[in-house]
Amino acid sequence: MESLSVSRIRLVLALSLLWTGSVAAAADSQEKGQASSPMPKLSAEPKPSAEPKLSTEPKPPAEPKPSTELKPSIELKPSTDAKPSAEPKPSGEPTPKPQPAPQPKPDLSPEKEAARKPMGSLILTVKLALLADPRLFQYDLEVDADEQTVTLAGRVAHEEDIGDAAAVARAVPGVQSVVTKLHIDKTLAQALLKRQDEHITALIKERFARSATLKAANFDVKTEGGIVWLSGSVRFQVFALEAAEAARHVPGVRAVKTDQVRLEGES
Repeated sequence: MESLSVSRIRLVLALSLLWTGSVAAAADSQEKGQASSPMPKLSAEPKPSAEPKLSTEPKPPAEPKPSTELKPSIELKPSTDAKPSAEPKPSGEPTPKPQPAPQPKPDLSPEKEAARKPMGSLILTVKLALLADPRLFQYDLEVDADEQTVTLAGRVAHEEDIGDAAAVARAVPGVQSVVTKLHIDKTLAQALLKRQDEHITALIKERFARSATLKAANFDVKTEGGIVWLSGSVRFQVFALEAAEAARHVPGVRAVKTDQVRLEGES
């Protein structure tokens, strides 16, 4: 910066000397020409020339101006290298369509047609109706049918059972008349009760066999009229309670007696 200021000062001094020389030359020529022609008077005081001001402060570097021109963005063009797959050209011959498999025709013979129909029997329908009645469920009744006439045969314990059986059979759709050949057997009630008691006893013994404790106790079981009697000897009284609970859950049992069960060691 100092070298730059010195150079400017030297330049200013050189210009001042040049101007001073020109003024002196002009004055000499004026003095010579006054004798021949009048010359306009010149101002004796020369006007000082404007000296350039020298700035000693460094100029800041020029900031780059932002460009206002917007460059177009580069557009991505789709590649033309990938060629579409060649579509198959339709041939002149039509493509044959697959034919559906032939379905087998149903056999319409009389035997096959009869087998497809629901099989029903008037005899079976009447038997099922008799078994559905709790008054007649315990009797073994035979049923026969001739077209729309039903015949009932067998034994019953009471006279009113005959009328009940005829009414149940007559209520079956398709039955027009009922023939009853039922007989009254007064001992049948006791026989049926005995058979029911035997069935209850068998079920209780089967339950005892499933328990290791009750099987080892080896109870004697007897049933009369739905009342169960247990007998035997056990080491603990709780075994008798367990046996009574098991017998109580058998259908048809009305009560369980354990009076004949003895504890081991009792006199």
